[in-house]
Amino acid sequence: MKKILIIALTGLLTGCAGRGNERPRFSQEQIIHLGLDSVKLLNIDRENSVVLDLNGFLSDKMIKTSEFIDYSTLIPLETTDESLISEIEKLICTENRFFIIDMNYRNVFIFSHEGKFICKLPTGGGPEDILNPYDIAVDERKQILIVEHRTGLSFFDFNGKFIKKEKPFHIPFYFNKFRVIPEGYLFILANRRTDNTHLNKLSDLQVLITDSTFRIIAAGFPYHYPDANNYGNYDYTNSFENNVHFAFKFSDKVYKLENAYSVKECYQLDFHKKRIPEQYLENTDIFWKEARQNDCYYYMGDYVECETHEYFALKNNFNRKGFKTFIFRDKSTGNLIGGNQVFVDSDTAPLFAPPLAGWKDEFIGAISAFAIHNSLTERKTNNEILKNIDEDANPVLVKYKLKRSTEK
Repeated sequence: MKKILIIALTGLLTGCAGRGNERPRFSQEQIIHLGLDSVKLLNIDRENSVVLDLNGFLSDKMIKTSEFIDYSTLIPLETTDESLISEIEKLICTENRFFIIDMNYRNVFIFSHEGKFICKLPTGGGPEDILNPYDIAVDERKQILIVEHRTGLSFFDFNGKFIKKEKPFHIPFYFNKFRVIPEGYLFILANRRTDNTHLNKLSDLQVLITDSTFRIIAAGFPYHYPDANNYGNYDYTNSFENNVHFAFKFSDKVYKLENAYSVKECYQLDFHKKRIPEQYLENTDIFWKEARQNDCYYYMGDYVECETHEYFALKNNFNRKGFKTFIFRDKSTGNLIGGNQVFVDSDTAPLFAPPLAGWKDEFIGAISAFAIHNSLTERKTNNEILKNIDEDANPVLVKYKLKRSTEK
């Protein structure tokens, strides 16, 4: 018999707008539309959660590309005056498109699978513009790109043509990340914001499931880290084919959305030998001080999958090194391989970059042209693409297939 944990929300699902004398931004009509009195509780199935022992990866470890990469393909992103990218913050891959958020300049770009520049979404204050994008998601069935930005959710087709815009006050709550699901949307709320007090005790939960009109269907997952620690906008969501996974910063678990009312706990990450102590998470200042002075690791929710493998990452800031330890898991055998440094020793895999997305049986990462240019001062390459990269060019996407492990 499956053991199902149901989050108790006694008295949570009714109420009105706000607490005390706070003045709600949303109208009573919008709050009624949320359907707070009919919200279901997210069922969390923990029965078959897999424990991944990552303690063997909690030290400096170099791994050769020949040990884990079968082959890789380099895709330089076309560089024009309109397509300049400083660093890729988020990448989504579909059948024939790459959708990219630029970390520093806060633009959204569309490229073909060959790296050809298609368009940059318009920015500014106009009705069809985006302003300071935070997240992107796609509805592959409808071929729609959705951008979360300062002035709402904007919808575009896969060629960048504007479709419509949902302004912030049309979405009657404040959120951090989102994903498109068959029923509507999965939203992850950023923190216990006073802006969401009209949700009553639902504002103490991190996950909302809504229909396409933003009416809340289900909710769950109480906050597990202190409000005073505001480090990182890292609560993580990942979509691959029909799978939607999510994880939270400073956690040790990865979840999969089964349907609008049910979530499965897929993995529990075990790195107890050097896991950052809970007291270090009390606030941001304490966290940074202790993380830099102690050899400890923490998980910020990094999870990416392709057809054959899954990717996880742990962070370590000891002595300001800022290492990210990456671990790949073979879905068939469960075998793990990883490290925090990579040595390129194969012409079939001339570059490595931690994955930002998965597509079919491949992962896709990105590396800056400047970093490529610097690396070639220390080693030779026969790869014509690398030899012809200008250091001021756009980042290069690295698409690679991992080797399959043969034994469990």
